Amino acid sequence: MSEAEPKKSATKWIVIGIVIGIVIVASFFLLLNPLSSILNPPRPEIVSKYGHDGFQGLNYVLFVEVTVRNNGGDGWIKVFADISGAGKYEKQEQRIYLRNGETRDLDFIFDISFLGTLFSLGDITYRAWAVAD
Repeated sequence: MSEAEPKKSATKWIVIGIVIGIVIVASFFLLLNPLSSILNPPRPEIVSKYGHDGFQGLNYVLFVEVTVRNNGGDGWIKVFADISGAGKYEKQEQRIYLRNGETRDLDFIFDISFLGTLFSLGDITYRAWAVAD
């Protein structure tokens, strides 16, 4: 029986060592995940934007279609679009989560019913941009 006791003791220490190793590795990844957003934040890029007028129900609207790509780390991104013209300014935003290299299409819809009756669409300008959130 004296020979079995050292084998049990050695096996016990190996199991304890493996468990401690797993805890250390898991802690490292949990700690690294919040740091990754600081070390490698999202870097959004507007790949394309396209504005066109049309109707949504009875309202005359300006559709601004935006494609955004994330060239950085995974994270939250705010995408903005605005219109201006004829003394009016309006801005909208959407918050999305994109992984590294992921691309997403977004639609912004601005009601220009009142503007459209007084001014031509050429008087209305639109922009789009994105920032890491």
